Amino acid sequence: MIRKLVLTTAIAAPMVLIALLLLPAAASGEDAATSGIVVSVSGDVTVERADGELQATEGLALTEGDRITVKKGARCSGFTPQGTGFDLDGPAEFLIPNGDEGGLVDSVTSWIRMQLADWMGESRRRPLTTRGVRDWARVSEAPALILPASGGAVRPSRVELRWSTVAGVDRYVVTVAPALGDEIVTTARGNSATIDALEPGEEYVWRVAPDVADWAGSGSWREFRVLTLDEEERLDAALSDMGDLEAGVLLLSMGLHDEAIYRFDSAAESKEGNSARHWRAQALADCGLYREAYDDLIQLRGNE
Repeated sequence: MIRKLVLTTAIAAPMVLIALLLLPAAASGEDAATSGIVVSVSGDVTVERADGELQATEGLALTEGDRITVKKGARCSGFTPQGTGFDLDGPAEFLIPNGDEGGLVDSVTSWIRMQLADWMGESRRRPLTTRGVRDWARVSEAPALILPASGGAVRPSRVELRWSTVAGVDRYVVTVAPALGDEIVTTARGNSATIDALEPGEEYVWRVAPDVADWAGSGSWREFRVLTLDEEERLDAALSDMGDLEAGVLLLSMGLHDEAIYRFDSAAESKEGNSARHWRAQALADCGLYREAYDDLIQLRGNE
């Protein structure tokens, strides 16, 4: 069973936060191989370490030996550097242990640790597989790629690609190209296309152009990766034990932004709503949906 973690957050000016959301989730300078992460915070929560005391915030990197103090009425959840979850209701204290917590016998817990460390260390951008009823429709002067996000990932099954539409254009040419091999070219109506038979574990690039003769623009390429079957199996095993917020953070670390956003949508209606909006704003910004990300940040500011 995945345990949960704790954290607190203060929301600054929205435009500053939009810029911050494009930076790595973990604080620069932290060792990703031994870092945990704060997932949610409400109220007065601090993290004490050798070099001083910090106010807990969503996305704060946690290291072995950190002491988390949750004051009365506050709450904090997250993942330890060992890959397990914690959930603290104040008043409470939690000392993050040193070592591997019994050798990390559980392979899923170990995998979570490695996945989060990889994400925090490299700040990769990853995509969304679309599941649910969220409206991804957007209109722009030229097709803008939405899902998968740049550097993101998709599940090893049918892949749904999404982009913004151009006024007056109802057909688009979608090109998907592997590192080696032939391009897949298809024509689609609206703002989405489904692509079959992509190889698990492989990387691809894709772009979209209006199906209009002599179209002057040339869409830019965006890269994504297909999860391996083993990654998908471990991911689903981990998600079965997690609440929506923690699951959303793990999905975001995998690059599955659409699934992460659906989880954050659900968590936004819970007691962890502010933390869910913080993470949703980051996921939306990764997809280039800055207006929506800004709206979440404005709401967070109003809830301070």
